[in-house]
Amino acid sequence: MQIEQIEQALQAPVMDAVIALSERIQTLQDNPEGRIYTAYRAIDQTLTLGYCDNIDAIGEQLRSRDFALLASRRGTRREQRLLLLTLKEIGIASSYSENCFNASPNTLSHLRHLDWPLGKLKPGVNSINTRKRFNPER
Repeated sequence: MQIEQIEQALQAPVMDAVIALSERIQTLQDNPEGRIYTAYRAIDQTLTLGYCDNIDAIGEQLRSRDFALLASRRGTRREQRLLLLTLKEIGIASSYSENCFNASPNTLSHLRHLDWPLGKLKPGVNSINTRKRFNPER
């Protein structure tokens, strides 16, 4: 009897996971160029976490605002929205806009745990020697 109850209790979460995975695969198939990315601005240690359909075009926009594109990978807009919601729920506040964050060690740690692309950015970016440690031109 208990096994049946356990199976019944697990049906809904398993189906939710299957549906979410199906939606992600369909979205990636519909938009194979979709990318999630991280960019960093050293002057104020700000991260911007985003989604775009054309990584080259967004790179130019970011450079015009003094951001350096750190890393990107194939992803979906939904993935970016879920990340922003998760960061908000765990108490990480955005700074300038909803997708900009202070590059604190705590924020970087959470982003790594959530498998967000960060490239070579290290958790110690908030020190005085930031430019010595991180050079986006390398």
